Amino acid sequence: MIGITVAILYQSNHRLALETARSEMTSARENTVENLINVIVPVGQVVETTVDFIKTFPEAITEPRSGAVMASQIKPYSYIYGLFFGLEDQGQFYQVVQVPVGVAEFGPNKSPLPANTKIIYRTIDGPINDMIETFLYQSSWGTVTGREKINVEYDPRTRPWYEGARKQDEIFVSSFYIFNSTGKPGVTFAKRVTDTDGKLLGVVGADLTMDKITNILNDIRIGNEGRVFLLDREDGVIAYSGTRDDATDLKFTEAGNRKIDDSIVETAITQWIKSRETFFNFTGTKDGRRYLASAAPIPELFGISPTLGFIVPEDEFVGAIKETTRNVLQIAAIIIVVTVILIVIISRMLSRQLNAVALEAEKVGHFDLEGDFQMSSHIYEVSALANAVSNMKVSLKNFGSYVPVDLVKSIVASGHPVEIGGTSRELSIMFTDIEGFTGKTESYAPTALMLELSNYFAAMEKEITANGNGTIDKYIGDAIMAFWNAPTTDPDHAVHACRAALACRHAGRQLNSISSQSELFPLRTRFGLHCDQVVVGNVGSKSRIQYTALGAAVNLASRIEGLNKIYGTRILASGTIARKAQENFLFRFVDRVSPVGTTLPVDIFELLGEKDEANSDLSATKEQYDEVSKWNACMTLYRNRNWQESLEAFNALKTHASVDKLVSIYIKRCRQFIKSPPPSDWGGVSHIETK
Repeated sequence: MIGITVAILYQSNHRLALETARSEMTSARENTVENLINVIVPVGQVVETTVDFIKTFPEAITEPRSGAVMASQIKPYSYIYGLFFGLEDQGQFYQVVQVPVGVAEFGPNKSPLPANTKIIYRTIDGPINDMIETFLYQSSWGTVTGREKINVEYDPRTRPWYEGARKQDEIFVSSFYIFNSTGKPGVTFAKRVTDTDGKLLGVVGADLTMDKITNILNDIRIGNEGRVFLLDREDGVIAYSGTRDDATDLKFTEAGNRKIDDSIVETAITQWIKSRETFFNFTGTKDGRRYLASAAPIPELFGISPTLGFIVPEDEFVGAIKETTRNVLQIAAIIIVVTVILIVIISRMLSRQLNAVALEAEKVGHFDLEGDFQMSSHIYEVSALANAVSNMKVSLKNFGSYVPVDLVKSIVASGHPVEIGGTSRELSIMFTDIEGFTGKTESYAPTALMLELSNYFAAMEKEITANGNGTIDKYIGDAIMAFWNAPTTDPDHAVHACRAALACRHAGRQLNSISSQSELFPLRTRFGLHCDQVVVGNVGSKSRIQYTALGAAVNLASRIEGLNKIYGTRILASGTIARKAQENFLFRFVDRVSPVGTTLPVDIFELLGEKDEANSDLSATKEQYDEVSKWNACMTLYRNRNWQESLEAFNALKTHASVDKLVSIYIKRCRQFIKSPPPSDWGGVSHIETK
């Protein structure tokens, strides 16, 4: 019977593991598609913008200011190698190149680059039949480091990107090829430019390097032995990877080539081409191992619709199940033998007490620790066993106070030793902090402080765990770090994190009202929310392990919480949180910031309340909706650089604003921009230099 049960459990767990594999592959595909779109779309936008510029200012095509415009267009995107346009008339050519890191020479003659060169302005122009190719080397636009002139050997009109673009109105995307100047793979986006009469003026193009895409595909590999591959529309191999264990990065191949040096990837591609199934499995031709695979075209963008595939050894998901099944069978056999002997000898004498102990042990096995367990027996062994179960129950109950209950249950249920390691997962992370806590507690009695702070933490924990089963990661002084979607999966983790923050704010207000006699209260809590991929799992040493989340997203969530001090807000959330939860909650855009320790700007929003009016304690008020509407009108003027009008609008809003400090910040900025407007490429980013 035990064997049958174990077999059924094995099959069920095996099926569940394969479903998990499919889920991870689907999730990996969705994340990859989103990341690829975030890379590809800006390239197309840059090309479209440059086409519009040339159509609007055709007289500026041959002037240096067109190079300055192109340089500013691609400056925010390090993965755009160059932006250029060629003219149909005489084959004139104008190009701005961002010199990649590690490139020491440039041009058809492989000339050494002058020191500090970051930008190259390449032109081919002059009288017909006497054009000159010029390379203007610069450290920044306008700061020249060198100049080179050579005879013209290049006609853009003969290039594949030019010929492809001149035949269609939409953006033309070339095949992947090796850039001659860098030796690295890339692809060209190009679009033709016509005058008002439809006459072809030329073609605008942008070169996209594969460095960014390489990083995306390398990072998305599943497990230590996972592989990825990318095919073009004709099923030719664009790129494929080795495994993390092999420490091999993405490899690019020539267009149309399916001969690769990895038999696993080659077998997967061959089988997919035959079956066209999204999910399939196969056996490795050399190692004999079973592999799971998934392949499907990603959404078309600018005419590109490559096929993205994942390969993972089946053992990555079911190996542990096989090992556990063997262990369970061995342990079960031992237990059966011992149990039969004991039953024969002392069954009548011990059955009732042993049954009681067994029932209690089963409860402990399911982490049911409620109530006390006491048993007295004249038989020493039975008494000792009962005491051991009782002590184990107390120990586990105490253990559960130091770590998340769901985590303890999973550890107890697994039967495996706790090991150091983690997995990549998208979490919603929350940091809280009490405003002015240090000043309030300098002269406070430590014993009283600990008691009242514990009451505060209890109120916060109740709301965090009640909304989506959030996990308290740690208490840091008066601060709390919590996250959602681990260890228990939560598809609506962003919504639950927002609702928990609002519930904690409401619980804090209630605590203030009933603790009015305390010198510590009232307390004002600030919250920071962010959502992104992190590594979550067990971190520490062999003697002390902590279940926690690590990654840049954790640091950013903490930084966002600290921004409340600058803007005078209570709950700030990143743009990622706002996008995921905007259907359920009312947000107000606050600013686009670059906090200390970060390299990319982040949109931050103030979480005001829940849109569902049924939850009156957490719902946004009519006044908040009205204020957000007026605020958005102010921000529209601000973004459109109407400084005087936006100043007047913010001043009008300030008289009844809920967050006076926030409005004052924008009033100050408007006054500064009236005196000294920001540059044309200003993106509205505020650089925060303090934590």
